[in-house]
Amino acid sequence: MQLSNKSTSIARVKWSIDLLCACTGYTEYMPDDKRIHATHSKFGHYEVIDTTYNNRPARVLYSGGGLVAQSGVALDDVPELLFDYNQRFLELVRGLRPNRVLLIGGGAFTLPNALLAEFPKLRLDVVEIDPVLFQIGQQYFDFTPSKHTTVHIIAGEKFLEDSEQQYDLIVLDAFFESAIPSVFQTNKNARQMAAHLRLGGVLAINIISSYYGHRSFTLRRQIEALGTAFTNVQLFPAGYEPSLWLPQNFIVTAQNGIRELQPYMRYAAVQLPDNTGDALYRNAAS
Repeated sequence: MQLSNKSTSIARVKWSIDLLCACTGYTEYMPDDKRIHATHSKFGHYEVIDTTYNNRPARVLYSGGGLVAQSGVALDDVPELLFDYNQRFLELVRGLRPNRVLLIGGGAFTLPNALLAEFPKLRLDVVEIDPVLFQIGQQYFDFTPSKHTTVHIIAGEKFLEDSEQQYDLIVLDAFFESAIPSVFQTNKNARQMAAHLRLGGVLAINIISSYYGHRSFTLRRQIEALGTAFTNVQLFPAGYEPSLWLPQNFIVTAQNGIRELQPYMRYAAVQLPDNTGDALYRNAAS
């Protein structure tokens, strides 16, 4: 079927909008979108919307004034999780087979749901600062904790300070809109994470950043902080993006062992960015 010039122009505009939204996390309202729920807390504004996301019918949690897609579930029969970074976390759990997992950042609790559905005996601690998100996860995303699951309504950094529990895997998926809180990008936090890992344990972080350019500062700062507490840091793209200059999801892993993670990750690890000779990064960090 051939498209008219007008249809072609509309298709190109739609493709451009989709690409922009995918790279920034911000959403656009479409005529068929259905707002299911909207609420506020002291931590932000949230909306649950039934929409089309990544060409799939979905229920998505958006947050912030600009409505950033935080989490969601597909409303189809495809087993792949809706958000690529959640799928990468799930695949990492499948490979590592941890007994005890700490997840900092519950969001809509879609990742805990997926983990518990596949690993019902997994001992899972979920740390979420906002009780409203816990309520949203239960009411609109069908989250039901198992008898092995504990939900802690507390700031992630406070939990790390107070707890003595150690884990086989720590997943950090905490965001304020589209930015990882700066408290999780410090040398102190890296040491705390390392202290909460068992021998052979792995830390995995979801981060939104570009690889190149001035928008790569978040990624570079995260990797630099992890390097002060871990001997083995790797960087994996969470999904396919047309350019490393564009903001996108990465999974950063850190460990003090030599466990090979590549077999569990869909995309090949990329070389860590070199901060030592990057004057732009050094000037921004100073």
